[in-house]
Amino acid sequence: MPRSALAALLLGLLCACASTAQEAATPGPRASFWFATYPDFLTQFDPVTDQVLRKVKLRGGMFWDVELAHDERRMFVVTSQQTKIEVVDLQKGEVVDEHGFAEEGFVIRVRSLLEVPGGAKWYVRIDRVKREIDRFSFEPSEWLLYDLATRKVEKRQKELPKALRGGARISPDGRSWHVSTEDGDLAIVDPATEKETARIDLHTPRFAGAGALRFSGQDLLFGRDPVRYRALFTSSDPIEKNRSTWGVMEIDLVSNRVAQVTEWGVDPGAWGLQISANGKRAAAMSGGFGERSERGARLRVFDLETGKRLAEAYEQFRPRRRLVAIAPDGSKFYVGVAGSDLEVFDAQCRRLKTVEFDGEISGQIHVVHD
Repeated sequence: MPRSALAALLLGLLCACASTAQEAATPGPRASFWFATYPDFLTQFDPVTDQVLRKVKLRGGMFWDVELAHDERRMFVVTSQQTKIEVVDLQKGEVVDEHGFAEEGFVIRVRSLLEVPGGAKWYVRIDRVKREIDRFSFEPSEWLLYDLATRKVEKRQKELPKALRGGARISPDGRSWHVSTEDGDLAIVDPATEKETARIDLHTPRFAGAGALRFSGQDLLFGRDPVRYRALFTSSDPIEKNRSTWGVMEIDLVSNRVAQVTEWGVDPGAWGLQISANGKRAAAMSGGFGERSERGARLRVFDLETGKRLAEAYEQFRPRRRLVAIAPDGSKFYVGVAGSDLEVFDAQCRRLKTVEFDGEISGQIHVVHD
């Protein structure tokens, strides 16, 4: 072989190796887990090393509810016997603000919080108990529209606005509400007027014999793309009612339409999936929360690019255990609740280890993307 040709071949091999090495060294999406631990902490956990990174002590004692802000930079925690909401800055790792809802002559309990698009206001649901001379009088629950800047309640109402009652979520661009309608569509609602401005049709059959698309609410892009959803869906066969399929659909949020649908086959009945930060893997668990069988709980791992099941196993757990999280790259997943530990399994559903904490874990594990 001529020297020039040999040199060109070697150069090509070196470039290919360098390219492969660069791809291997390119890190995937990173994320950390944030969750509440008794008695009064928010805990940051690294799913790569399975180590606690930080613990943030709350000012008002025990937590009652924890919500992650849309921008993933803050968490809102109900404390002080459910009369205050503390704002935790996740970058600083500290409480940076408090908002109180106590009222003279009443026992107030903050039950839930719904962030309004734009991040300047909240909808806060409270229970009110009036202190009488000889008794307590229970009054109807209220939804408060609360302004963070002025620290004032702008409006009191018995229910959320009608346009938001179908299960409202903030759109990926942070400007609108996305709400599921009674017929299964996705409505776009203006937060200023609380009026529907557009609708994404999911119920009209795509072709003769096709069923409606049911948006699972699980965006494989985690709201990181402001102009589209890549979302899981299920669809019931209009003839064989007990048969459902599943797959992934692309929703164009500029033209407000379904841009692409990919069906994977029969629905495996694995909702409640924990989806990896790269959107490529999911883990599911069934039969574990309060149910017992001879084989135990069923663990499964799915490929979310093809819909194929990659692994399956059965494991015995103590009561009230469930799947709570999956690693950002999908290489392992975690089973927890009802205890101060997480049981770790690899992508083949094989038990790896148990991670112990110095306080019991409570509520949802929130995935915060770096």
